[in-house]
Amino acid sequence: MESNSIEKLLESILQEISLLTVQTKASAIKRFNAEYLTTDVRKRAYEKIDGEKTLKEISDELGCNLRTLQIFGASLVENNLVDFIKQGNSKILSKNISKIAVYYAQKELTKEDIDDGQV
Repeated sequence: MESNSIEKLLESILQEISLLTVQTKASAIKRFNAEYLTTDVRKRAYEKIDGEKTLKEISDELGCNLRTLQIFGASLVENNLVDFIKQGNSKILSKNISKIAVYYAQKELTKEDIDDGQV
């Protein structure tokens, strides 16, 4: 019986955390879209990122230049906005909304520190 109560409590806590993070994630996604998905190719490429396809496969599907996607992918990886695994010389990217939210939260904190004269 006690384990059932603990499970219900944990489920309730997870729901509360979910509610608290929704606004942060929504705001971060809007900023990400405005700052990173600036061209039609980037938008279409980001839609294709699924944790299974290489950038080469995505560029073939979209009929776009592989180098363009490599530069875009490198920017996402460098800024820790996606998860990735290496497969030979290729990287397979997967979306991670939490990473995007953390990235923009850190930017805000840094901006606040600069505005407060702490940096």
